[in-house]
This record gives sequence, C-alpha cells and structure tokens, in this order.
Amino acid sequence: MRRHAAFIGWLVTLWLVLWRDLSVANLLSGAVIAAVVAGRGSGSVDPRPFHRVRPLMLARFVVFFARKLLEANVVIAREVVTPQNRIHTGIVAVPVAGCSDFVVTVVANAISLTPGTLTLEIRREPEPVLYVHVLHLHDLDDARDDVLQMAERARAAFPPPLPRSSPTGVADR
Repeated sequence: MRRHAAFIGWLVTLWLVLWRDLSVANLLSGAVIAAVVAGRGSGSVDPRPFHRVRPLMLARFVVFFARKLLEANVVIAREVVTPQNRIHTGIVAVPVAGCSDFVVTVVANAISLTPGTLTLEIRREPEPVLYVHVLHLHDLDDARDDVLQMAERARAAFPPPLPRSSPTGVADR
C-alpha cells in the first residue's frame, strides 16, 4: 500500500514539474490522472513488477551517457564548422542479449538522444537486436562496443525485479 501511495505521489510530482505551475487545478488534475494510471493494473490481471534501480550504477550510466553526449556534440560541431566532409554513415546491428524490454528501451532512447546516432529498429526474436544508424562510422567494432557498454551500464542500473514471494514463502513465477 505504501508503495502504491509513493507511486501516486511520484506521478503527481512529475505532473506538476511538467506543467511548471503549482496550482490547485494542476494538483487535482495530476492526482486524478495519477490515480487512473496507478489503478490500471488493479483488475484481474497482475501488473508486471517494476525494475529495481541501483543508484550508484544509475549514476555511472548517467555519467557514461553524458560523456558520450558531449563527445558526439563535439564531433557534430566540428563537422558543421569545418569545410571537410568526414561523414561515413552506416547501420550497425548490435545484439543486446540478456537485456529486458525496459533496458532495451532505455538504451535505444539514449542512442537516439545522442547526436549522430539513431535507433532505427529493434528486433526481439530470438534475442534483442538494435539497428543503429551512425553518422560517423569509422570502425564497426567501436560503434558496437559503445552500444554494448551503454547496454551493460543500463542493465547494471536497472536489474530485473526480484521474484515475488507467495504467502507460502515460495517465489512466484
């Protein structure tokens, strides 16, 4: 119950931050929307558990992403201001085995937020594979390694949820 209330509180806070206005109308509308979103799984279908978050690993992921973001911005800025054309585009397939759908989504979005790269497609069968368009593809292995390092850091930051215990003490699955 406390977890449910904390989730609703988080959603209301997020709603207020997005509106950037602390008013009674925003607070009430945020509470209604949060209650609807949080109550979506209260029926007969058991909602999937949330991923855990490891704060230290999340900080490592954020620092890695910020560094890659800075590097990409420098490369793109240099490309814009210099008369030479160093663009060598390509599409790289990167298998990210062992990643949950949530982690694959985080990695795909981080890639797309980085200038010069874009996640084109995600295939899930038989294992997740990201297809990434790279603007400056000089070394295929380096491009794959960057994506795999990001996936590894995201997987460490967001490990899968622990199995829930039933009243008998045996884990459900």
